[in-house]
Formats: sequence, structure tokens, C-alpha cells
Amino acid sequence: MMVGLASAAPATKLIIDTDMSTDCDDVGALCIAHALEQRGEAELLAVVHDTGVSSGVGAVSSINHYYGRDDLLVGGYKGEYDKTVHGSYIDDLVAKFPAAVTNLSQVPDAVEVYRRALAAAPDTSVWISSIGFTTNIEMLLKSEPDHISPMNGTELVQAKVKGIAWM
Repeated sequence: MMVGLASAAPATKLIIDTDMSTDCDDVGALCIAHALEQRGEAELLAVVHDTGVSSGVGAVSSINHYYGRDDLLVGGYKGEYDKTVHGSYIDDLVAKFPAAVTNLSQVPDAVEVYRRALAAAPDTSVWISSIGFTTNIEMLLKSEPDHISPMNGTELVQAKVKGIAWM
């Protein structure tokens, strides 16, 4: 396929679950996902951050803003894991590049974002790309029915998720 030409196949619905904090692999992965979306090969439904690093969601938001996707659902892990960790490059992204969000307090819980994105998607249509820890996926699977969906987390994943790629 030539660069710049969209695929004839339908766009892959995609949720990115990232631990963007101390390694730059997550920046590359999120940028690739945005590039695939621009080519018509992916449709980003949401990005969730899976550690307690507060500026991680700000870095995600900076990248989303660069690609013109301030509207993209962004959620954050609200637990204790890695809450005291700081990532110098994500802090730089947040400080030097515009973003709709700068820290964890400005986004909903990742499980809520997962449930919203999955409930709105057609059955067996979503791929989850997990780049890091499975904190959010574990909590999603344990989630109970709520105002978003009458299904519990396991049922929601079984109904909506086509596959999970975990790095």
C-alpha cells in the first residue's frame, strides 16, 4: 500500500491503554495510532492511562491535541499504583505543548471511559492495545452494571471486544 492512501477495509476501532510515564514507547505507539486514524485504517475511540502518574494523561492530551483530537475520550487510573512516579519527558510534553488536559484530576476514571467507549461500539468491533500495565483492564473486567451499560465488565468485553494486544 502506498503512503497516504486509505485502506479499503473498514477502520479498526481502537482503544489505547497506556502507561505513558518514564519510557517513550507509549508516545510512539499513540502517534502511530493517530497516523493510522489519519490514513483511515483505525478509529480511535479512547485513550486510557493505567498508572497513577498524574501528568501521564496530560502527555496523552498533548499528543491528541497535536493530531487535532481534543474530543477523544481520555480516562485515568485513579488508584495508588505508581502515584509517586514522575516522568521528565511527559512533564516536558505537558509544560511545552498545548493540551486540553494537564493532569489526572481533569479526566474521568479509566473504567468509566472504557465502559462508555465499549457500550457505544458495535458488537465484536473493538481492539484494545494495552501498552503497559493491566490495572484498567482488571478493574474493567470486575466492574458492575451501571448507568452506562446493563452488562458487567466481563460481559461488556465479551460482547464488544474483538481482541486485545498487550505489550
